[in-house]
Amino acid sequence: MVTELFAVVGKPVLHSMSPQMHNAAFHALGMDAVYVRLAAESAEDALESAGVIGISGMNVTAPFKEEMAALVQAGDEAVRKLAAVNTVLMRDGNTIGYNTDPDGVAGALQESKVPVKGKQAVVLGAGGAAKAASFALVEGGADVIVANRTAEKAKAIAKMLGCGHCALDDMDALRGADILVSALNTGERVIEPVLLKKNIAVLDANYSTETALVRDAKKKGCRTIDGREWLLYQGVRAFELFSKRKAPVAVMRKALYARNSKPKTKSPKHTTGNLALIGMMGSGKDATAKALGRSSGMGIMDVDAEIERKAGKKIKDIFANKGEEAFRRMESREIREVANARNKIVNCGGGAVLKTQNRKTLNRNSLVVWLWAKPSVMVKRVAGDDSRPLLHAPEHEKEVILTRLLGNRRRFYAETADLMIDTGGRSAGQVAERILYEVHKARGD
Repeated sequence: MVTELFAVVGKPVLHSMSPQMHNAAFHALGMDAVYVRLAAESAEDALESAGVIGISGMNVTAPFKEEMAALVQAGDEAVRKLAAVNTVLMRDGNTIGYNTDPDGVAGALQESKVPVKGKQAVVLGAGGAAKAASFALVEGGADVIVANRTAEKAKAIAKMLGCGHCALDDMDALRGADILVSALNTGERVIEPVLLKKNIAVLDANYSTETALVRDAKKKGCRTIDGREWLLYQGVRAFELFSKRKAPVAVMRKALYARNSKPKTKSPKHTTGNLALIGMMGSGKDATAKALGRSSGMGIMDVDAEIERKAGKKIKDIFANKGEEAFRRMESREIREVANARNKIVNCGGGAVLKTQNRKTLNRNSLVVWLWAKPSVMVKRVAGDDSRPLLHAPEHEKEVILTRLLGNRRRFYAETADLMIDTGGRSAGQVAERILYEVHKARGD
């Protein structure tokens, strides 16, 4: 049985914390499934890639949520009301969209034992997150006021959901509020501390840093709710849609919080500056490595080329004379050198992920990008190349061989990768450009 794939898609997407949550849950339930980050240029591109790769479900992040809603069947009332999708299921030829962001807000408040029904709630912002929070609170029976710098945007949400609105600089409504949800994309002070009363519950969607609002709320003795709880509970419902099983919430929370428990501590992969390319023969690794080298100035560490140089033989001759296992030992020796490399593009052979230690070394010491292509595309790319020992077969059999190899390696590629890109229909330069875009965004460049 082929490993089932799920993904999060966006632009950028490398920052997403969803993979560790979902993969921990799949592991806890013993499911043969892996969750990856998929780079795409649009919602339409994401759906097309998901279809050819065989992805069963996706989470959707900015800036594709609204675009996705126009491309899929609405699966719940939140999608119909908010015109935004953050979860997509691809099953039985149907593509169905859901919005689990309201579940994130409701779950975070419920977990913190904050009652909603009959309470006064203020939501700051007028973007997608603010709409989702307002929807959740209205559905929960709260009396909601949406506050935004541009009052007209707040008014539009209020009209859509049947709640109140005000300008951000007119915050008298906050004086009687029981719940304050901030969906503003800023850590700066937007609410004067004097407006925060001691018994108000504060949930800030900005979980990447402690905002001025959260600091002020803590000083005033307010009940503060970690923004990661919002992320957790939207993920809980998405997982249950994906798996049709009850989510192991404690496992998902532990995985989510572990990543940010020591924000100043960097893993080796973030300090080495290495980029490792993995994927099948014909997926575009050689061309992409060269394009990355030209654009970034980074040196290339070509694993197969190093094996040939040290052995004084072509890989096909190593296979013929010593066998595949001997070649894999040579390959592992070269991959161990990645631990000592800095700012290198590591171009791996297609089978580099077969050994557990190789996967660990690559994942620990580099940002790993899985280049994916359809077997039919791979066959065309390697046409006339007789240097690939695992593809010595009549032309009409090569696609079958590549399909089988990809199926056998699919889980290993997915487990190792930090990012996945469908290279079909893209030039090596375009693939390299997207990889570098993700790297720079993740680093805050």
